[in-house]
Amino acid sequence: MIEATSENVWYRKKKRRFSFKRFFSVLFVLAILVGIYLYYSKIISKQVINICVDYAYSFNTDSVNKAVLSSLADKIKYEDLITVDKNESGDIVLMKTNSYKVNLINKEIAESTKTILERKLDEGTPVPLFAFTGISLLAGFGNPVNIKTLSVSTVICDFESKFQSVGINQTLHSIYIVVNSKVLIEMPFRREEVECKTSVMVCEAVLVGKVPDTYLGGKLF
Repeated sequence: MIEATSENVWYRKKKRRFSFKRFFSVLFVLAILVGIYLYYSKIISKQVINICVDYAYSFNTDSVNKAVLSSLADKIKYEDLITVDKNESGDIVLMKTNSYKVNLINKEIAESTKTILERKLDEGTPVPLFAFTGISLLAGFGNPVNIKTLSVSTVICDFESKFQSVGINQTLHSIYIVVNSKVLIEMPFRREEVECKTSVMVCEAVLVGKVPDTYLGGKLF
């Protein structure tokens, strides 16, 4: 019985010593994995996301311009969107928008922009290979690697106008179409949303006569 007890004690000590080494090995591996994760999440992913943000703005602007050019192939006249009423003195007393026409254009351009942008994003975003090192000085070098991290969230279209005095009782009225797109950047362990705003001038006209302050400081659309 005594010999058996001695062997059991020796076996337990040997087993405990082996587990201790194993614990530190696992701890060392975990420390390396945590270090890699922190380096990736804090440095590499941030650098890649910054590149993707630049492409998101570029892709959005290009898509909006193509959508506007396609949807407004037949140039829209100022009179198609705005009706101006004057009094006997020639002063402007009322400005009305063609709501039906405006809403129709908004819907068409929003849908067209989303279609073009989605098609462009499906091709992937070219990120220089050395950008994945996390070293900012090397971020622009290396063969481009196409990664599919961008996707379209929403596209909203609206009109806005600006008034500018160009002479005595003469006001330049410019009408812009504004497209707000939200693009998602999705990477492992990180997600970011980019809001891109692009405005394109649709038409403009010089209004002769005094324009009421209500229109100069307010919104027609």
